[in-house]
Amino acid sequence: MSTFNYNRFSKALKCAFMVTRKTWIRLFGIFTLVMFMYNLFMTRVQGSNYSNLVENFGLEEASRTYNHYVESTVMFGIIFFCIAMLFGATSMFSQMKDTRQRSAYLLWPVSNLEKYVVSFLLNFGLMAILTVCAYMLADTLRVFIDWLTGRVVIWGIPKLAEPFGSNAAFESWQTAWMLFAWVFYIHSLYLVGGTLFRRQQFLMTSATIAVVVILLTMILNQIHPNIEFTTGTWDEKTYTYNRVFHPAFYILQTVVTLLIPIHYWISYKLFTRMQVINNKWLNI
Repeated sequence: MSTFNYNRFSKALKCAFMVTRKTWIRLFGIFTLVMFMYNLFMTRVQGSNYSNLVENFGLEEASRTYNHYVESTVMFGIIFFCIAMLFGATSMFSQMKDTRQRSAYLLWPVSNLEKYVVSFLLNFGLMAILTVCAYMLADTLRVFIDWLTGRVVIWGIPKLAEPFGSNAAFESWQTAWMLFAWVFYIHSLYLVGGTLFRRQQFLMTSATIAVVVILLTMILNQIHPNIEFTTGTWDEKTYTYNRVFHPAFYILQTVVTLLIPIHYWISYKLFTRMQVINNKWLNI
């Protein structure tokens, strides 16, 4: 089947979620525990003792220092979210590890496109929601403990959007374009790797990307040792850096942007070529 039927797709999505719900619940618990323990480590183990800060420097200075600790947990949450999304991209077809599972999945009475979209939504949309909710719960538990122990209450949840709302992150449309393009480009690479590799998808994809990046860096250094995509001048009157983007920047960003849908398409075509009996390491 090569068609897309919404009713059949919705039933397949519900069925896939119900079958894997225990895995998602387990992941939610693991993610929450990891981020909660990191929150406690950053706010209660490392750094200065909160009681000593209040006693020696006053509540205002203690609150300012404690706010920095909370901000570090927010940055960890963002990094953890990015890693979780890459892990989800390489786990789209983790339910096809052995012959029995592959046979059951490939004989599922839905089209290839519906199977692919179902896996994509679960491992992209649901993974994103699950990770964000895990951080919110971990932050809530940390705040609850702070409240019980008489510490100042500083929430980390409202700070999640601060790195993306800063002037440095979106000082120009070119910077925003570069940020989003490379985020989705890296995700598309991991999606292709998760579809191509049959075993250890995350590790194999990461290792392959690392090797390719090292080789490209060595080649580019041989061609031009000092490649600069941006230049700029410092304005002494306004104390701002006026960034100027080289034409090569626009060429590179255009190529990266165009490669994103191509990688998604390659991932889908690789999936359609999967068989019950494939290569030991590759799904071809």
